[in-house]
Amino acid sequence: MALALLCLLSASALGLGVWQNSARRAGRQMWLEEVICGAAAPAQSALLLAAQRAEGAWGSLVKSRRLAEENARLSARVAYLQSKLDDLTERYAGAARERALRHAYPRSGHGGRPPQLARVIAVGLGGWLSYLVIDAGSQEGVRLRDVAVTREGVVGQVYAVAGHSARVLPVTDPASGVAVRLQRSREVGLLKGTGDWRCELRHLGPQAQVRVGDELLTAGIGGVFPKGLRAGRVISVAADRNTTGKVAVVEPAAGRLQNVEEVLLLRAAAEQ
Repeated sequence: MALALLCLLSASALGLGVWQNSARRAGRQMWLEEVICGAAAPAQSALLLAAQRAEGAWGSLVKSRRLAEENARLSARVAYLQSKLDDLTERYAGAARERALRHAYPRSGHGGRPPQLARVIAVGLGGWLSYLVIDAGSQEGVRLRDVAVTREGVVGQVYAVAGHSARVLPVTDPASGVAVRLQRSREVGLLKGTGDWRCELRHLGPQAQVRVGDELLTAGIGGVFPKGLRAGRVISVAADRNTTGKVAVVEPAAGRLQNVEEVLLLRAAAEQ
């Protein structure tokens, strides 16, 4: 039965093929072909449209991936160039600060040698002692009692020296004491650290001519700090609770300890 059906279908297909070929040679179109083509046309159009959309979507995906890769590459390049620009900006700013610092303290009058430039590499705050660590030591010519200054004024004095580093005791530390002179009235007092960012001007008599805004200069007494260095500015004045005189709160000329980046080291007054 199956064999007979197969033979019938084969014969039918063969006959249909012969009939179709004959019709085409005669220039006619078979009605069956018209039916098949008419029925298949919408499906064919839909398949063609779907294929075109799929091709477009694939192209967009490939293009999007390439754009993402290019964007990532360009972003990495921009980040690299930005880091180089930041580094150059920092170097330029540091060089400008160093030039200004050296210009503020020429060789003459400070021991007959170029002041030693040092960079601050650590800051110790709090506890019983505050200090700066600088990147120059005995191998660079740094000595005990060398005076550290910024362009704005006095920072402190060197109290410990190693081969290639040293520690500076700032004027804001309670262990520090600097003889200073009021620039306006020429009165002398002692600048003592308070342990924070301020100092106090002490040993002023009850009639001392001191007022807010007065500038303080080192007096050159004691053999450490050379005379005439800016030490600070008076921000308030009050009666001293421990004496009959006055006491003034002073803002150090060099500002807050943690903001100091570079210092120059001058020879102690006794060694000039």
